[in-house]
Amino acid sequence: MKILENLTKINRRYIFLMVAVAVIVPLIIPMNLPTIPGKYTIKLYDFIDKIPPQSQPVVIAADYSPSMMPELQPMLESIIRHCFAKKVRVIVLTLDPNGAALSEAALKKIAPEYDAVYGRDYAFLGFKPGSSIVMMSIGENIRQAFPADFYGKSLDSLPMMANVRNYADIPIVVSIAGSAITQSWIAYAGTRYHANVGSGCTAVSTADYYPFLQSGQLVGLLNGMKGASEYEYLNQKNGYSKAPRVAGKGMDAVSIVHLLLMAFIIIGNVGYLVARHNQSKKQGA
Repeated sequence: MKILENLTKINRRYIFLMVAVAVIVPLIIPMNLPTIPGKYTIKLYDFIDKIPPQSQPVVIAADYSPSMMPELQPMLESIIRHCFAKKVRVIVLTLDPNGAALSEAALKKIAPEYDAVYGRDYAFLGFKPGSSIVMMSIGENIRQAFPADFYGKSLDSLPMMANVRNYADIPIVVSIAGSAITQSWIAYAGTRYHANVGSGCTAVSTADYYPFLQSGQLVGLLNGMKGASEYEYLNQKNGYSKAPRVAGKGMDAVSIVHLLLMAFIIIGNVGYLVARHNQSKKQGA
């Protein structure tokens, strides 16, 4: 009983050390814990998976900054890999000034993996200020918002843009963001111009989008790092990617730490109850 009572007196430095080990080890040594994709991840994945090869391009809006990279960058990379593997063309743009460098880096890293050719398989439009105006302009003609791509090339000079005018020529817009800008994509691209809209958001923002999922205004949703790891899993399961599962390793670490914290809570409560029981016995004696 004395041993159980001492559980409440574990030096906090040992606790910090165990938490650090629980975070670091899964990031270095992949544990490949089981992944069960959620229904909203599957809905978004299936929608993109059914787009015919070499047809109209998917638009991905990478509207986030470096502080949100751990959750959102793996989403962007996973969706790009999925599209390239399926020969689905991709247009990447951003309405966040910090998003241009992040999305360009993702494209430059992934394009060689699939022998994707710029202008034929993908286009990068870069950053444009004035989010709502840009969204509305794309609804009329994408060239109003982006006369040229990020590199100064006219959109008309890119073969994949030949038959792309507005949302009617775009199967889906996927907004990857850590802010409420996704709601603007839903309002303008979705409600105003009847575009299909999908979303990837930080875990803390997920609850804000369930009403849009239930109303059918969102095709699907990736929920933080968990959603990113699920998309990575589906890509590997279907043979579309052999890249390391970055979000998957992150979720392994999160899962192990959560289990460790649960163990600490149980240990602390057991120790407290034993100590309280012993104290009651002493007072009764």
